[in-house]
Amino acid sequence: MDRNFIITEYDKTLESRLFAFLEKCLPESGRSLDLNGRHSFYKDIPCHFDVFLCMTDGETIIGTVAVRPMNDKDCELKSLYLLEKYHGMGLGRKLLETAVRYAADSGYERMYLDSLSTSKRALKLYRMAGFTDTEKYNDSIFSDVFMVLELRR
Repeated sequence: MDRNFIITEYDKTLESRLFAFLEKCLPESGRSLDLNGRHSFYKDIPCHFDVFLCMTDGETIIGTVAVRPMNDKDCELKSLYLLEKYHGMGLGRKLLETAVRYAADSGYERMYLDSLSTSKRALKLYRMAGFTDTEKYNDSIFSDVFMVLELRR
């Protein structure tokens, strides 16, 4: 990997680039961006996440990952997205590892996630990172797979 992919914490100056990334990335996985509905939280990231990270290739956002607090001990992995053109380069794993490390360093004991059974590559990545299947923990109508990772071993 010769290129210099940088992971940086989101700030408001990245908003237009983030929206452009989501407009391109979400349809690649069969989703569509709805900033005035389902995805309105992207308009106020600091209120919804402990940390929201963007991976860039030059000035272009190519991936994201976030950690959302659930309570004092539990957090949730959110918004792990990577443009298809960058799949297979270990970048998704790097984003995931950065979020897990952040959660553990922040004192969380467990990290949860929800996903779709059709997201085979993502599920493989999560399982390789140590996530295991768990009971449904939220009221998402968009997810059918629920996983947890114990951060304190």
